[in-house]
Amino acid sequence: MTKKTFKIQPFTNKKIMKKSLTLLVLLLISTAIFSQKIIEKPDYGFSNLPGKLTKIELTDSATIIHFYIKYPTGAGIFIPKESYIQDVNGGEKYFVTKTEGIPLGESYTMTESGEVSYQLHFPKLNASVDKVDFGEANEGGNWTVYDIVINKQETVSILPKELQGNWLQTDGSNQWDYGFYAHQAVFDKAVWNYKNVEKKKNNYTIVLENKGKLKTIYAQIDKKGNLSLGEDKQNLKMYSTNKVDNPNYKPANDEVFTDAIFKTDSATYSGVIKGFSPRVGKKTGMIHVQNVFASNQDSYLVEIAADGSFSVKFPINHPQSIYVDLLGNRLSVFVEPGKETFQLIDRDASLFMGDCARINSDLLSFGDPYRQYEAYRELMGLILETSPEGYKKACLNIKDNQLQIVEAMSKKQFISQKALQIKKLDIEFTCYEQILSYEMNRESAEGSKLFGTSTSVQKSVDFKLDKSYFDFITPSVLNNELGVLSNNYYFFINRLRFANIFRNANSVRYSYNSFYENIELLQKSGITLTAEELQMIAQGKEIDKTFKKSIDFYNANQSGIQKFIKKHKEVYTKLQKDKPNINVTIQDLATYLKNQGIVLTPEEKELLSAFKSAQATKKEIAIQKAYFEKYGESLKQFNEKYKANFQEIEAEKGFEASAEIDFQELNNKLNDVFGTKESYVFDVITLQKQSGDLERNFIPFSVNQLKWIQGKINNPFLSNYIVYENDKLKNKLEANKTKTGFTVNQLKKSAGDELFDSMIAKFKGKVIYVDFWATWCGPCKQGIKEIAPLKEDMKDKDVVFLYITGETSPLKTWENSIPDIKGEHYRVTADEWNYLIQKFNISGIPHYVLVNKNGEVVNPKLGFHSNEEIKRILEKEM
Repeated sequence: MTKKTFKIQPFTNKKIMKKSLTLLVLLLISTAIFSQKIIEKPDYGFSNLPGKLTKIELTDSATIIHFYIKYPTGAGIFIPKESYIQDVNGGEKYFVTKTEGIPLGESYTMTESGEVSYQLHFPKLNASVDKVDFGEANEGGNWTVYDIVINKQETVSILPKELQGNWLQTDGSNQWDYGFYAHQAVFDKAVWNYKNVEKKKNNYTIVLENKGKLKTIYAQIDKKGNLSLGEDKQNLKMYSTNKVDNPNYKPANDEVFTDAIFKTDSATYSGVIKGFSPRVGKKTGMIHVQNVFASNQDSYLVEIAADGSFSVKFPINHPQSIYVDLLGNRLSVFVEPGKETFQLIDRDASLFMGDCARINSDLLSFGDPYRQYEAYRELMGLILETSPEGYKKACLNIKDNQLQIVEAMSKKQFISQKALQIKKLDIEFTCYEQILSYEMNRESAEGSKLFGTSTSVQKSVDFKLDKSYFDFITPSVLNNELGVLSNNYYFFINRLRFANIFRNANSVRYSYNSFYENIELLQKSGITLTAEELQMIAQGKEIDKTFKKSIDFYNANQSGIQKFIKKHKEVYTKLQKDKPNINVTIQDLATYLKNQGIVLTPEEKELLSAFKSAQATKKEIAIQKAYFEKYGESLKQFNEKYKANFQEIEAEKGFEASAEIDFQELNNKLNDVFGTKESYVFDVITLQKQSGDLERNFIPFSVNQLKWIQGKINNPFLSNYIVYENDKLKNKLEANKTKTGFTVNQLKKSAGDELFDSMIAKFKGKVIYVDFWATWCGPCKQGIKEIAPLKEDMKDKDVVFLYITGETSPLKTWENSIPDIKGEHYRVTADEWNYLIQKFNISGIPHYVLVNKNGEVVNPKLGFHSNEEIKRILEKEM
């Protein structure tokens, strides 16, 4: 038998070997892809990040999200340890495990660049997850990103991909007319659904539907991907998704605003938030409208529909910018009376349609409007070592530099004349406001240094502002009616009005409203007095003259009295401490000085002599005593009988007397500084003062009071505007008579801790948000305005909003105010207010207290919080 020998030969088939190696490589690549997936520029929906997501890494052990954030230099950002990602379909939250490039759970201060990139690490996601949401903290936190695509699925849309995008005209105007997205379109200031899309070669017919209304858009696409679009197939315009800069573009009617801008009418701000999702959990935002004539800010609720669209209508008096706060997007938008502005709010672009589209688009081209403040912030950091003149000069230099930059930009790209005008006014009035803020900023810096809250090592320079400091405010500035186009004009007027040099003009005046003069006016109004009342009045007229002497002395010698007291301030202060319950007169001061051997000057002796002459003699005092012993009770009954009549008389007399004094003193001071008694600025300040009284007192002016005010304002529009504000208040008061939703509670007599317990007893079983406030307190009223949307949101919850005020809130003003403040109300006595002040150690208002469902105070000093934070606090207690 033959034995066979087998020899193993080496593998030499190269073709088979190559194929095997290829399979091995593919297998390794497949394994690597499975264990690590990188998504560059990920897709996602609505986000309120001040930046973007740049990359996502999916490894076999973690999900890593890369963030790019742009935030103001010096501002702090914070990454909560409860930051999470979650499947859009719900389920488990994956909390952050670590960070790179930024600390976790600690504040991070933005560097000079204002930019930061960092990564957040989360646990590995389940392979079935296609989209996730990101949030900061269990309840959603501040920064959120929705619909982050992890596993990209082919989007089902009847609109071809090549037609999707924001389409801008290519003629150099960059006008945005069409926004075509996967599931909706924006056209003609509205959000539309796709009804039908047909394609024939490079031609498309797009049928849009909105609330039963149909629109047909025709489109042609060229080789470069640009579109010709329009409603008329024979008259299409060229569009591109890329902006085209053309400095030679010249639109029709490109003109600046003129003085004919004043018109009280409604403006409309509408738009759509791209990528909005109902999962955001918020359906409202706010707009804030400054009113320079009334010196206040009105806020209006913006309701967001399920498709992300919104629209709000509000009154304004001239073209201006409004502040928008929508789901964390804080924007400045220009609007005009009687016109509509439509905005697309998107993380990648902010585009406009409507009447003010051109202006808003051009204003956006200047960049972040707040960047113009950066140079001023640096200057404020050196304020303690900068003299007033040096500070003013530096501010004017900043203004000139910024104006040059804007002018250079207008040479390189087209910017409309109106946008250019508004931007220049913004720069100018920002500068003027900053110069006028020198005293305020200086005093703030000195206070910080004094109390050790400042790290500054600057050596302070002495300063005093005289009228030469204000020489930058020329007649053209004083009479520039177009200044209202800039929101900074509001702050310019505010800083000017309350500058120390003008505030000091308002010296204290002592008024004496003669009781017997009022009786004469009472009789002239048609009231017939009894014989006994007439006899009592006749005898009282002589006594009245004695009282008037003293008031006349103080008004005639006020400056001399202040000078005398100031000269001997230490002695005067000592006397006040020694006699805390007695009013120290200049006679007391003079007597003390004489006993100390101090000789008075001739001027002081003359002042003292006039003081003595103004005092009642012993005989006059005896007559007064006898009169009040005889008629004291009768006078009391007489006053009570005609109380309402006397209140009307006093209001009329008091208004005209005090208003005339205030007006003359301020105008004299303004004339001393600016050399004129008439200007547009003076009219605005006068109007602000009177409009402020309307808002503060909540009582309309009478016909005579309106006539007086109008006589002091030269500008016709401003003169009529006070009538508009007065009529608005009257209509509001009339409407309040039918309003419900507020309750006036009567308080049981009690003291100490029992007082507050008795106030909240009826609300046991509910969480109570307590607001200590007053009708005259501006921050209180602003806080009440801001929390109104939250109250509406929680109206069906077990929570009570309780408002407590004291007698410093005038009864009539309080009664007129509370119909617009939904909730429970108490107006307590002065003593009861003091008990509450002591119980909660209240040092100022507004002051907030939190009470749980058991009636226990869980936070006696709740402090200031956003509506979102308050809601979380209340829900936690519920």
